[in-house]
Amino acid sequence: MKINRISLYNFSSFEGLNEFDFSVEEDGKNIILIGGKNGAGKTSLFSAIKIALYGPLAFGYVGINPHYIAKIKDCINSRAFQTKKVEASVQIDISILVEREIKQYEITREWDYSGQKLIENYYVTTEGRTLSEQELSYFQNYLQSLVPPDLFEFFFFDGEEVGSLFSTRSYNTYVRNAVYVLCGLDVYEIIRKYTRSYAGKASTEDEAKILREYEKIKNSVEAAEKAKENSVIEIENLQRELDQTETDLIELETAFKNAGGLTERTRKKLAQEFEAAERVKAENSAKIKIFVEDLMPFYIVRGFNERVAKQLEIEEKGEIYSYVQKQLNARDIQNAFTGVIPEGFADALIKLLLEKLKPEGLSEDAVPLYDLSKEETNRVNAMISSISGFDAPGMVDIVRQKQKAADQTTEINRTLKNAITDEDATQYIGKENELLLKKDKLKQKLYEKSAELEQLKTRLSEREVVRERTWQQVKDVAQNKHVYELSAGLSAMMDILLDNKTVEIRRKLEQLIVGNLRKIYRKNNLITHIEIDEDFQFNLYQDASYSAGELAYLLENLGKTEFAVLIGKHGMETLSEIYNADSVNILQRSLLFHPSDQFELYKNIDLNRLSKGERQIFILALYWAIIELSGRDIPFVIDTPYARIDANHRKEISEKFFPNISKQVVILSTDEEINEEFYGIIKPYIAREYLLINEEDQNRTTIMNHYFFEVEE
Repeated sequence: MKINRISLYNFSSFEGLNEFDFSVEEDGKNIILIGGKNGAGKTSLFSAIKIALYGPLAFGYVGINPHYIAKIKDCINSRAFQTKKVEASVQIDISILVEREIKQYEITREWDYSGQKLIENYYVTTEGRTLSEQELSYFQNYLQSLVPPDLFEFFFFDGEEVGSLFSTRSYNTYVRNAVYVLCGLDVYEIIRKYTRSYAGKASTEDEAKILREYEKIKNSVEAAEKAKENSVIEIENLQRELDQTETDLIELETAFKNAGGLTERTRKKLAQEFEAAERVKAENSAKIKIFVEDLMPFYIVRGFNERVAKQLEIEEKGEIYSYVQKQLNARDIQNAFTGVIPEGFADALIKLLLEKLKPEGLSEDAVPLYDLSKEETNRVNAMISSISGFDAPGMVDIVRQKQKAADQTTEINRTLKNAITDEDATQYIGKENELLLKKDKLKQKLYEKSAELEQLKTRLSEREVVRERTWQQVKDVAQNKHVYELSAGLSAMMDILLDNKTVEIRRKLEQLIVGNLRKIYRKNNLITHIEIDEDFQFNLYQDASYSAGELAYLLENLGKTEFAVLIGKHGMETLSEIYNADSVNILQRSLLFHPSDQFELYKNIDLNRLSKGERQIFILALYWAIIELSGRDIPFVIDTPYARIDANHRKEISEKFFPNISKQVVILSTDEEINEEFYGIIKPYIAREYLLINEEDQNRTTIMNHYFFEVEE
């Protein structure tokens, strides 16, 4: 299968008609590169492909129900609701192989939203004509056989999400189903299922009696099956009515909200938000008032702080200097010494002391500018300190918080003012109560009918047991036993073929995964060996060296089961062959007897203990291997291609994975993933490239016919 073209009309952020040409015509150019920032519409395009192909099955729903309708409504471009006629659609043009011939099909899903109800119109055209209902059913079944809905992730790969799938215990079922379908093993299953036993007509009275008894119980089973079918139909009708009631409830609630209606819970929530916003306003207003009244005048002239502080320091020290100058006297110093001192010593000492005490910048004839007291000086210094440590951005944030709270209270008041009247609200509540009562009654009836169906199933199962037992008697005495035996033999043959084919495929898959890992992974010794068991559980191994003594202790400490998991099936077979050991006890004794023997074996790696990046690389290698093994020509769409992968491995994936995984690879990426370096690597393989630009002011995506960068070829 190949995707040729995709058209989106009023889908998500794609306003109006938007088209993508996905055709891949030139050999060696297999990549469709679609770039865009986060929120530009890449994931919407990813979703559109799935919805176009599978409709409700894209979300896991069997048919159209209220949940699917709600999801589609969310996908319609918001501006479409501003027009008189609300319309949207997705259309995909694909080429598939049908009976050895490539045929082109155009799949269209159109949605019309009128009277607050959504209607989906689904049709498929080929060769200029629209498929009939019967042809459409066949086409759907065939398409789902090519790419089954439960295998979306194998071809619509989300790098952010797929890792979580492989962290669950059920990943083996996921892989097994993919391998069975893609490698054609489901054909063996179908043949085995429909090879049934056969018996001829009765040739004796005893055989005739057994046949009459068989016919009687068979008719009884058919009657029970009919009753079961009627019960299922009744339950389906009840479920549809319940779904419609739930849809009516959703639409009633939407209409109520659109008319300005507020539920009691919404009113309480608004009241709580209003009270919280008022509290923020009051607290921040008080903080702003304190600032304005106390600190703001001084903060405005904060440029003078340093000069004021310096002047106060000079005046304070100058006062001390003046006092000391007045108190010092040369005669007093002369008298203070008992002995004879040199002449001029006292004057020199006084001069030295005064020079030390004189503050810098003080002139002898200076007059105090402020002349403050000690207390006044301390107050001024404290104010200067407050201004220096003042958190201006914090005060701005407080003002913004107050304004935001004021805007919030204004908006809440507007909402409450515009709310519908109590009379209209009462009418809404009355309609809602009617629908809720109807919903409860339908649920109760559905429960009763489901219980009745379970009883019918039990009776049917009991009668089927009797029928099978009687049928076995018929087969035992059947005239044409050889026909039955042939059928049974064919079924047994299918068992053998399926088992052998599965073993062969598991071995090839192991080899292909390891080979792919070697191409794209830089750590040569991370995963060097893989063993896939019958249930498709993966056991990963890396090369490891052991001595026989170490292996003996491991076997003793871990036990046979854990030891076998640790070194793998191949490791156990290697040891058993070397020591000719047909039991664990013999193997352990042999290892202890030759403790210095050296072995190059394996060591088990838990898949869930790999880092997210390592796990994604392993998953990419697995996908590549399955697609190689199947030989299917199917497009590979990958969103968030690198996710957790580091820069080194991104280069390897760009060079070796994208050009080879499929003949058509669609990559949805930001400029941080496929950056200029990796764009240069994949440029030779690009068939077409687009750039999605989100016009945020209009919530609209515009399509450009180029990527973020330009590289010379």
